[in-house]
Amino acid sequence: MAVRQTVMVCVLAVLAYGVLWWLFSSEDEPAPAAPEALFLTDYSKAQKGTCVKFAGPGEDDLGLTVIDCAGDRAALRIGTVLDKTSGQCPRGEYKVLRDTRHNAALCLLPNARRGDCFELDTEDLQRSVVAKFDCAAPRVNVQVVGIADESCPADAELGVPYEEMTLCLRRVR
Repeated sequence: MAVRQTVMVCVLAVLAYGVLWWLFSSEDEPAPAAPEALFLTDYSKAQKGTCVKFAGPGEDDLGLTVIDCAGDRAALRIGTVLDKTSGQCPRGEYKVLRDTRHNAALCLLPNARRGDCFELDTEDLQRSVVAKFDCAAPRVNVQVVGIADESCPADAELGVPYEEMTLCLRRVR
């Protein structure tokens, strides 16, 4: 009989705890917002101006991770989202990624500010690895000396045109 009463008290205690938890749970508080998906596999849902990095080792089109543009390593920014894989990027030397599953393409450009340093092939940006580094890093080969509406200032060795700006660069090594 004592065992039966002990079991009954334990069951009632667990039930009481469950009821109290349910009553006082955070039902009145709004549910926290779901974090934005940081992994971008459907390029048609990408937004212009968003910074991205390649999800895997090296640069491939298997997926991009959305990152904060203010970050030190945020090297690529979405310049234009094309609604067809056969579409052409506007004026400029973009790195183009095509998503045949969703019939979309991304025109990527360097996420650059004056003074930023990059490793990139200015002759073939499409095939180039675009990486942002501290200017003292040995891999750096260009530095941004300005961002102009049209033509670059005299201290720029080359200008890389884009739809809304011209990236003005000087060779570092």
